[in-house]
Amino acid sequence: MLKIFTFLIFGLIIFSSCHSRENKSENSTIKNAESVQTFFPVTDYLKGQLYELDSMPVTPLKTVTFNGKTDSEWLKRESIRLLAAPFLTPVIDSVSMSPYFSVKSFLDQTINAFTFSYDPIKQLPDSIKLTHWDVYINPQSSTVERIYLVKENTENGINTTTQLTWKSDQGCTIITITQKPGKEPLIKEEKMKWNFDN
Repeated sequence: MLKIFTFLIFGLIIFSSCHSRENKSENSTIKNAESVQTFFPVTDYLKGQLYELDSMPVTPLKTVTFNGKTDSEWLKRESIRLLAAPFLTPVIDSVSMSPYFSVKSFLDQTINAFTFSYDPIKQLPDSIKLTHWDVYINPQSSTVERIYLVKENTENGINTTTQLTWKSDQGCTIITITQKPGKEPLIKEEKMKWNFDN
């Protein structure tokens, strides 16, 4: 599994660097990008991380901060899968998302990572609540360091923004921002950690 993802990451980096050199005609570049865009398979990667976590002899620690109060508890490993479930749909891969999103990539020297950012290119169908995601890759090891996802939903006039930051092999943070009309936003932060060496 790790070899497959390393190969995909390497392919993305090569595609990105080649793509950035081919700016002779901006219009033709955009058309080519739309037809051959390759997206990192975020959903499969997260499922792989959850599968690895299932086999690890650890007890994850969950810390919740809400309304100025912080509580913590030890979780069963299966609980992480339940908390991550909303971010496993819709499926993020080239087939599912290339019609709706475009990818931009650059080497961010401030954090020493290749950053792949995905944003909508047109109106999204109601079934897709995902609005943005980033994949951060270590340029030396070509491994995923972090994934950041944003989902937005409006129901009964209440806007909810949910953000997932997944640190590979370490833990994750879920921030939920709830905004009622005319009210201050409520922010809930849930941190899960299963690697206590860092």
